[in-house]
Amino acid sequence: MTQSDLSTFSSPEADAADPADATDADDAAAVVAGNGGGRISEVVDVDDAKFPDSTGTVELMVTQVDYTIEGSGREEHPIIHVFGRRADGTHEHVRVLGFEPYFYVPTDSLDTPPEEEYDVVVDSRETDPDGEPFESIRGEKLTKVIGRTPRDVGEIRDEFDHYEADILFPNRFLIDKGINSGIKVSERRLGDSGDDDSDDEPNTIQVPHTEVVAADVDSDLRVNIFDIEVDDRRGFPEDGEEPIVCLTSYDSFDDQYIAWLYEAPDGDGEIPNDLPNYDPYADHLAVEVRTFDSEAAMLDAFIDYIDDTDPDLVSGWNFEDFDAPYFLDRLEVVDKRTDRDLSVDRLSRIDEVWRSGWGGPDIKGRVVFDLLYGYKRTQFTELDSYRLDAVGELELGVGKERYAGDIGDLWEDDPTQLLEYNLRDVELCVEIDRKQGLIDFWDEVRKFVGCKLEDAPTPGDAVDQYVLHKAYGKFALPTKGQQESEDFEGGAVFDPITGVRENISVLDLKSLYPMCMVTINAGPETKVDDDYEGETYRAPNGTQFRKEPDGIMREMVDDLLSEREEKKKLRDQHDPDSDEYVIYNTQQAAIKVIMNSLYGVTGWDRFRLYDKEGAAAVTATGREVIDFTETVASELDFEVAYGDSVTGDRPVVVRDPDGIVRVLPIQDLFERATASTGDTVVITADGGAVGSASGGKDRRRLDGWEALSLAADGEPEWQPIQQAIRHEVDKPVVNLQHKFGESTTTRDHSYVVDDDGELVETPPDDVDEPLRIPGMPAVDTVETIDVYEVLDGYTREYEDGRSVGSEDAATKTKRVHANEEWVWFGHDHHNELSKPVKVQRYIDIDSEDGAALLRLLAAYITEGSASTIETTESRFGASICESREAWLEGLRSDYYRLFENTTASVIASDSSGERTVEYETSEGSQSVTYDDATYKLQLMSELAAVFFREFAGQTSRGKRVPGFVFNLPADAQDLFIDTLIEGDGSREFPRYTDEYCERHFDFETTSRELAAGLSMLLTQREQKHSLKYRDAKDSYTIRTCDAYRSGRDPVLTEVDHDGYVYDLSVADNENFVDGVGGVVLHNTDSVMLELDSEVDKAEAIEQSFEIEEHINSRYDDFASDELNAAEHRFQIEFEKLYRRFFQAGRKKRYAGHIIWKEGKDVDDIDITGFEYKRSDIAPITKRVQKEVIETIVTGDDLEADREEVREYLTTVIEEFLNGERSVEEIGIPGGIGKRLDAYETPTAQVRGAQYANLLLGTNFDRGSKPKRLYLEDVHSSFFRRMEDEKGLDPRQDPLYGEFKRDPDVICFEYADQLPDEFEIDREKMLEKTLKGPISRVIEALDMSWDEIKTGQTQTGLEQYW
Repeated sequence: MTQSDLSTFSSPEADAADPADATDADDAAAVVAGNGGGRISEVVDVDDAKFPDSTGTVELMVTQVDYTIEGSGREEHPIIHVFGRRADGTHEHVRVLGFEPYFYVPTDSLDTPPEEEYDVVVDSRETDPDGEPFESIRGEKLTKVIGRTPRDVGEIRDEFDHYEADILFPNRFLIDKGINSGIKVSERRLGDSGDDDSDDEPNTIQVPHTEVVAADVDSDLRVNIFDIEVDDRRGFPEDGEEPIVCLTSYDSFDDQYIAWLYEAPDGDGEIPNDLPNYDPYADHLAVEVRTFDSEAAMLDAFIDYIDDTDPDLVSGWNFEDFDAPYFLDRLEVVDKRTDRDLSVDRLSRIDEVWRSGWGGPDIKGRVVFDLLYGYKRTQFTELDSYRLDAVGELELGVGKERYAGDIGDLWEDDPTQLLEYNLRDVELCVEIDRKQGLIDFWDEVRKFVGCKLEDAPTPGDAVDQYVLHKAYGKFALPTKGQQESEDFEGGAVFDPITGVRENISVLDLKSLYPMCMVTINAGPETKVDDDYEGETYRAPNGTQFRKEPDGIMREMVDDLLSEREEKKKLRDQHDPDSDEYVIYNTQQAAIKVIMNSLYGVTGWDRFRLYDKEGAAAVTATGREVIDFTETVASELDFEVAYGDSVTGDRPVVVRDPDGIVRVLPIQDLFERATASTGDTVVITADGGAVGSASGGKDRRRLDGWEALSLAADGEPEWQPIQQAIRHEVDKPVVNLQHKFGESTTTRDHSYVVDDDGELVETPPDDVDEPLRIPGMPAVDTVETIDVYEVLDGYTREYEDGRSVGSEDAATKTKRVHANEEWVWFGHDHHNELSKPVKVQRYIDIDSEDGAALLRLLAAYITEGSASTIETTESRFGASICESREAWLEGLRSDYYRLFENTTASVIASDSSGERTVEYETSEGSQSVTYDDATYKLQLMSELAAVFFREFAGQTSRGKRVPGFVFNLPADAQDLFIDTLIEGDGSREFPRYTDEYCERHFDFETTSRELAAGLSMLLTQREQKHSLKYRDAKDSYTIRTCDAYRSGRDPVLTEVDHDGYVYDLSVADNENFVDGVGGVVLHNTDSVMLELDSEVDKAEAIEQSFEIEEHINSRYDDFASDELNAAEHRFQIEFEKLYRRFFQAGRKKRYAGHIIWKEGKDVDDIDITGFEYKRSDIAPITKRVQKEVIETIVTGDDLEADREEVREYLTTVIEEFLNGERSVEEIGIPGGIGKRLDAYETPTAQVRGAQYANLLLGTNFDRGSKPKRLYLEDVHSSFFRRMEDEKGLDPRQDPLYGEFKRDPDVICFEYADQLPDEFEIDREKMLEKTLKGPISRVIEALDMSWDEIKTGQTQTGLEQYW
């Protein structure tokens, strides 16, 4: 069972579920406790336990720690099992008795001792064995509560405020005993005397926990790497549903490969006795082949082999996600069909395998280790693919064995090739581990941290254990997730300079927030108030921290830094080729992993050392450091430039902390936010630059708010809003209008668009069709409306001179008040008056009152107005106008249903009786004028005006859909929409059927916010619709429809703008939604500072160091003046120098030629954000784009470089269209994310895979990554052959019929799978592979794709540059 709380350096929020978050209480308890069970009455008395006589001591390196529950009823008790190896490799199993499961609770919260109240609590203590009281990190007195079993801790912890109640029992043991690498115990062996009644193997050691002592022991792990192959002819196998046909294993002690084959019952392939033709990667590879006449016999023999060889660790590639769980699933399936014992518990050293719905399997006594995950955690750059064949090619130059068709067919037809394929997979795993030292590295991390080996690659889990080790004996830490949260900003980003520049210097402020913590000694235990008499550091927000003694965070950072430096010094004393050098280098790298992960979790509110006030103090300090750096930069006369944003009136789609959907202008959202701090400084500019990722911008937090966002898989989801950002610009903005929607942004703001199934960012000028969010994720249903919650906060001031005269009038305030039944506006005592106007406080949506509320709000939105102090000096109230008097009478009844002590009347309106209605037809705009005497429903009370204003807005251009409407059931939404349409809508569509008119409507409004709200409501209900902005009327028309037709290109209009623009920083997806049509916008935030570029390399380096020295020299003043700190850790570093720097298309897509980096002259190309880095593009795209970029950044003469690019691309295009580029080069790879039959609307990639499986004999399914080709034609002979050889009939097989009618796409893995009858559409392939990626580069060189392709030349380069 892996500890799954923190998980990654960069995004701890994305971890597997925390035990405390389990939705079921029993699951949560099991997570904390393991697989123990039952309620018991006492823990085993260690003094009464029988321990064999000691014959000495044993030291062993710990390989695994688990536990079991023994006894029954009131005699149940936990046993810790420690597995390990002596220095000579001898395996040992130690049973540890008497170690207690426990957690802490605040002493003041206990009225009685918990053991008197809870049967499963056996004891509680307020002091340790030395008489010292238990305390929390904040100094709170604690009581240690001891449970009978670990499960009891999980079951009762939520009855208390608790500390350290989520620590897994084996981890608790490692922490309390201070165990890192190994232990030393008395040699008390069961079986040496006749009093052993346990089921453990002879020679097991059994000791009381008091005899376990930490020791530094090293030994070798025994590793078994295995890979299974499963019959896949019925699709991707899951849940043990298909037979395991073979497996191959490798044992590290014997250095032996064994291939295990279940002989196919229906196969005619020759059964091999060996694999003489296998071409191994390593020399002298020997493999033994074992064959079996049944799957059960093979599985039984393999389990016996595991039991005999007794590995400490089992592993493979993608092992935790597929091989290990599928192997266990299959054992459970086959066990029911055979007389053999195929219990999964046989794989365990203590006959217990624990499995759950989250995390990988826990084969107790053995480490379950995934080489894929371990490898990924050692990579500092993202690879194109982590498939075993791709990593094998990268690391070893060897990929997987090829085979045609399905594994199942191979099993029956050619079992020898099947075993060679299976063997290759295992050999690749062995050799990748051997080259990279993956298991050894993560075992070194384990030893340093004191955690379980399976937890080591998850840095968050490792750092959590490290922190707990450091805190043990000093104070108890909170259970994760118990702390009150507050956003904590962090993370440096580098945003490039637009265009092509020479001599670009990059300076970086390193590890800003951890260094802030260390400088001001921030921590929950060091925070003090004004009464503290000692010396303190003072953060910019006023929070104080004691100067002495050091807090735990400062101690850990100092210890890690010094420990790593010590390992590096020891390393450097040896030759790089020596074993000692490798050992010390691995150790220092392991420490670096913990340092980085510690830095990464300091701002996470689930980190045990997180403290709300402390986090605010650290972010305030970081903000001041950034601002100070910018101030110092400004002293050097740098200029600040800003990035992309949207105008403040754009309605964005968000969800508030209560789960209510809101569609409101981004400027209004910003005003709801609270002041925040900025990001880490990154400095970059011509010839040397200094810049902040947030300078000059107003950044605010929106705690608990989420934005509607589009995930990479094209699905809508809610993502946390990390910041709302505002800054001023005085440059034009661009309005983009399309039938799908609109937005107004700065010209450099990116839209998210669909590029052949891929989400890409595109500036407004390049948008052909904006991407509409396809739906809205599920939201909580609102059943009751609390009117007071909506109205609360509205006030009106007035002068009251009734008793003293107007000159001496007092200023008084009317506000919204409420009791449990009613809401009123005025003063608190007004409810005591005889008849105050009041409205029901709680309105049940599923009632007549709820229906009345929806009708009133919808009618007001379309035909109503509200007069409050914001619009008039007197006569406060509301009204609704309509020509149908009976309709208004119905609304009056609704009003009386909700309001009391008020009057409402329907009167004739004094407006004109003539009305003109315009509508759209296929022949253009039409209109009709008719008599329209109207009536008015008057609701003349100030409460009515406030009610409608706060629920639905004010004035015709300020109306909106109330947020709660998005959270209503479908029938309630139907009522609301129908009432809207009755007001300002139309169901009249000339030339359409009555049925069509019943389904669809037009709705016109001058309110952008209302148009956005209705559009998103329709999107939520999966109703297709278009939007049209009518400039003449400054209004929006929304029309529902059954299907989208092709429309006009977007209309771009440049608008002068001088004022604020806004942006949202959204987690993970980096996009949010403009509600007018649901258009998806990319979010980014950039700042840069520019200097004069007229310097050579030596001058640029010298200037950069001068900037670094100047800024660093000023940090002393900052620390002293702002923080009361005589010493600090702030340091900015000159990091690298680009000789030429190139940015194209959008921010974060840049490249440069680095000529100096970290003190050394280098000659490297740095490319970021361009397609060639991605794994889902064709090899030719990678090669050509990389060649073009390198030509740009490495050249000396821009004109000559430009001409070289032109000539190169012309040649490439000619060769491409002439068929001189192979299908392997031009095929577009794409992943299959789920089973092919699970796609409701198959993409081109999915269809191509389906066609290939049917026609070419491939076996693409979930997890596959085939290459895609677009086809021009397929010769008729192919179809004749398919129908003759495979018996396919387009009338009987829909998939075949679909391909025969329109053979537009096919997927393949190897070129020889493609029939000669397939003619590739090379024009389309050229467009799909090269046009977009190359256009985005060459446009920055003032060239166009059409110019290159046709040979025509454009002019104007000098104007561009």
